[in-house]
Amino acid sequence: MEDFQDIYEKEKEEDVVEKILLVDDDKFDRAFITDLLAPKNFSIDQAENGDQALALLSGKKYDLLLSDIYMPGITGIEMIQKIREVDANLQIILFTGHADLATAIEAVKLGVYDYIVKPFDPEDLIWRVDQALEKSRQVKLDLDARVELVERVNAQSERIRLIFYEAVQTLVNAIEAKDQYTKGHSIRVTQYAMWYAKHSEIPFEEASDIQLAARLHDIGKLGIADAILNKTGTLTDEEYNIIKKHPVTSYKILKPIMNDSILKTIRYHHERWDGKGYPDGLAGDLVPVGARIVCLADSFDAMTSFRSYKKAMTLDQAIEEIERCAGTQFDPGIVPGFVEAVRLNREQEELLTTVG
Repeated sequence: MEDFQDIYEKEKEEDVVEKILLVDDDKFDRAFITDLLAPKNFSIDQAENGDQALALLSGKKYDLLLSDIYMPGITGIEMIQKIREVDANLQIILFTGHADLATAIEAVKLGVYDYIVKPFDPEDLIWRVDQALEKSRQVKLDLDARVELVERVNAQSERIRLIFYEAVQTLVNAIEAKDQYTKGHSIRVTQYAMWYAKHSEIPFEEASDIQLAARLHDIGKLGIADAILNKTGTLTDEEYNIIKKHPVTSYKILKPIMNDSILKTIRYHHERWDGKGYPDGLAGDLVPVGARIVCLADSFDAMTSFRSYKKAMTLDQAIEEIERCAGTQFDPGIVPGFVEAVRLNREQEELLTTVG
């Protein structure tokens, strides 16, 4: 009985057996080449024409293709052209009994490893097969190294992104800690934006960008003096202009790490549908959809939150104000869905509170 080590070694050897596809319409040539390579213990599949070969290649990976050029149906060159559309790295040796320069040049253009004229020397064929398989191994090692490098770079990038995001989250908390009246503002804005995104079935990737932008939209306020942020009276023109800079400041802080969609949502979340917003005075569809959604969510939270200088609006009052501003401050195409999403989720919250 084979012990575990024997079975392991046997399976290991089977895993590294190199696979060859032999294509030739002459069954005697196929038998001769197969017998010639038998001592090498390769795994050899056979096909008698190009169509059969393509069918085998569609379901299995090979290390080397050995093929005649002139066969019934598609030629070896036509077969390779189709192969190269999906596999640029398969090593190929062509052989033919009718050599011509034009065919040889075309084979080179298609990345054929070798071109052999029949009748060939058996030992020479074995040597060329060994060389082609060595090239195949090297290509695989190079590809594996590239994949590993890309995976490492991606993993490192993701770690850096997470570290940066955690740092930004800390800054968001620091901003909200500066003003007791805006504590939790970013979380609520994110929640309202996601209510709308789910209700409107916005695609996951787009919704994820909006979610992150909503959470970080006010990061630029970190550089604004507490005296301005916490001022209970009317802001002067100079103070208001300082406040208006925060979307651009947020954009600059996050630019090294966030994608373009998130950055644009953050930069333009105070733009208006009628073009009277800031920082760039964009109007209508020029304002990114994510920014229009965050603008609505941001305004709704401001309306329904208590401030030292105003009372919080009721849900109905806030909705009435939003509907009144549809077409001026807010995108009239988004307002109905936002209002419906807010009503549905608020009703669910009240129901859960009652049941609890």
